[in-house]
Amino acid sequence: MKYFVKRSEKKGTCYHEFYKGKWDGSTFWKEDSLLIHDDVMFEHRGFVEAIKMVVPHYDPYKETEINKDAWIKIGNVMQNADTESKEVYYEANEWLEQVFLEHDCFTILGL
Repeated sequence: MKYFVKRSEKKGTCYHEFYKGKWDGSTFWKEDSLLIHDDVMFEHRGFVEAIKMVVPHYDPYKETEINKDAWIKIGNVMQNADTESKEVYYEANEWLEQVFLEHDCFTILGL
């Protein structure tokens, strides 16, 4: 993966965690989560702006649930984003295709 890492690959704690399903309120850094470093996330503003446009309550410092319909809408907004921001979306989308087979949503756990 180019933008996301697994828990075993993270260096430090400045990561946004893409958590399968609804967050349980206490568990962080799950082995089956995807992590994206804060610097990488915000270097690709098109990705962040698309999330904010579709999910106005998104807060990079809290937890935010995103369902499949919202994720598809984010993808539609991403069509106007820069190439690297689109790559971030599509890299996450590969993982999320499997997540949505088992869960109604995923949760972004902010810093």
